Amino acid sequence: MCRGPPTMTLATRPPEAVIRQFARAVCADRLIGDELMRLTMADFPRPVLDRGSALSWLKSFVSNWQRYAGEPHDTQAPFSEEALKAALPPPPNRDRLILLLADVLGLTPSEAVEVVGPPNPSTDRLAAARVALTIPAETDVLVVEDDPLTAADIGATVARLGAESVRIAKSANEAIEAARAHRPDIILTDYDLDGDQTGVDAVRAIRQTYDCPVIFVSAYPDDILIGQEGEPDFVITKPYSVLALRAAIAHALDARHRQINHQA
Repeated sequence: MCRGPPTMTLATRPPEAVIRQFARAVCADRLIGDELMRLTMADFPRPVLDRGSALSWLKSFVSNWQRYAGEPHDTQAPFSEEALKAALPPPPNRDRLILLLADVLGLTPSEAVEVVGPPNPSTDRLAAARVALTIPAETDVLVVEDDPLTAADIGATVARLGAESVRIAKSANEAIEAARAHRPDIILTDYDLDGDQTGVDAVRAIRQTYDCPVIFVSAYPDDILIGQEGEPDFVITKPYSVLALRAAIAHALDARHRQINHQA
């Protein structure tokens, strides 16, 4: 069973992978997230593998995005590319950023508050953000996982969170058929699946005719967060926690809604 807190360790992970994971997750979009990552990292020398470097990069990313969005604490906007400006939705509120940093990336509450910065000086904001999370009861979830125990655990967890319909597919082909037949609101998929095709292959095929938020649940997130085409928008790591699943699902659905409204 995949229980307990996330095992991501900032001290041992490549800082590039950490900021890429967060940038993609908070935007729920690989292309926009990676572009924000590139612009943020341009101000930094290549870092050493330690927790301080990852935290510094995360702080810079959040600060740059807030400055671009016209936050009152700083009037300098660091992004000049007009296409990026047009595509970039406003950042989530600080409580949501703290939630993603703590529950998805595995920062301590105090580290998450430090990254986001004022005016949220208290770690109580994390508890408030968790209380504010909602998952619509009518949410239709497709779980793509070839290990029966893990698939059952994810399915049961998602159902307890309030999802009305949860379907499970153990291969890429099953996932493609299920997505085309039922048009899920969100997909949670492993990377490695039964057969020759991966979760990325399944998602690529599904998105030829239908698009929805996708969350990858992987024991090796850094192997699929290297900045190449076709990589996931949103990744959480195994062993996952209920808090991570809940935060990821709620935020991915919210981010898609904000993106649609922003483009309208």
